[in-house]
Amino acid sequence: MRAAAVRAFKAPVELVDLPARSPANGEVGVQLEFAGVNPFDWKIVDGVLDGQRPHEFPLILGVDGAGTIDAVGPSVTNFRVGDRVFGSFLHDPIGRGTYAEHVTVPATNALLRTPEGLRSDQAAALPTAGMTALDALDTIGADPGSALVVVGASGGIGSFLVPLAASRGLEVVAVARRPSHDRLLALGARRVIDAEATDGPALVRAQYPHGVGGLLDLVGPAEPFRRWAGVVRTGATAATTVYAATPIPGIRTLNINLQPRSALLDRLAQEVVAGRLRVPLERTADLADAPNVVLEGRAGRLSGKTVLRLT
Repeated sequence: MRAAAVRAFKAPVELVDLPARSPANGEVGVQLEFAGVNPFDWKIVDGVLDGQRPHEFPLILGVDGAGTIDAVGPSVTNFRVGDRVFGSFLHDPIGRGTYAEHVTVPATNALLRTPEGLRSDQAAALPTAGMTALDALDTIGADPGSALVVVGASGGIGSFLVPLAASRGLEVVAVARRPSHDRLLALGARRVIDAEATDGPALVRAQYPHGVGGLLDLVGPAEPFRRWAGVVRTGATAATTVYAATPIPGIRTLNINLQPRSALLDRLAQEVVAGRLRVPLERTADLADAPNVVLEGRAGRLSGKTVLRLT
């Protein structure tokens, strides 16, 4: 099978030919159609999980995907050959990822049958970013009618979170570079602020002098997070997905650490199928383009969601 992998931590991404695996006990084999691209993919390459979980090299990138089950290992009862599936494929050892034509995955992962009305490219784009957005929104718990500031809103997580928050009656204040402003307004943001503004928090305080109902920082690091957290009213929550949160008197601060769950994935899929949530799919690239896609992602040049076509 063809795959995009690295031979060591921090090594360049390259295209390789590797033997396809057969599913072990409790696993299914999936012929992949699309792989979702996430910043977490290159964070794994940089060693974010080194020393915490086992890895194998060549390390195939990718944690999200969609395809069709072509083999079922012993003791698997919840899936069968021919099922169209999508979800989170991250499991130990790290390195058996979805930037590949075929993958094996434990049947207990956050993996679901792909419902009618959800295309495979949409399904591959949905899991990590969508689940993180929904989990963060649930955890922050901002009251309907209050304002929610989203720093770094133009990426995959923000592009899911903005419409999800707007559908709950929140006033979304999206912080992003100017080229993304019109798209974020179309997704449901009430206001947009230029991420390169000299003092973005001051602009928010001018609009909301009594403070906003919540903050999600998708960029960090710690000091910018603390400045943005200053716009949150007493008792509300400031959260981050980049582990930049430290205690701040008067407000609740927390680091969002997604635990992929089928229940979250199912809620997202139903929102898409019902037409209440649009998958922000901005780009489809071929597997051969994976090295360049990773470089563009590292440089912050990807907006919305990108998927790799594997067939």
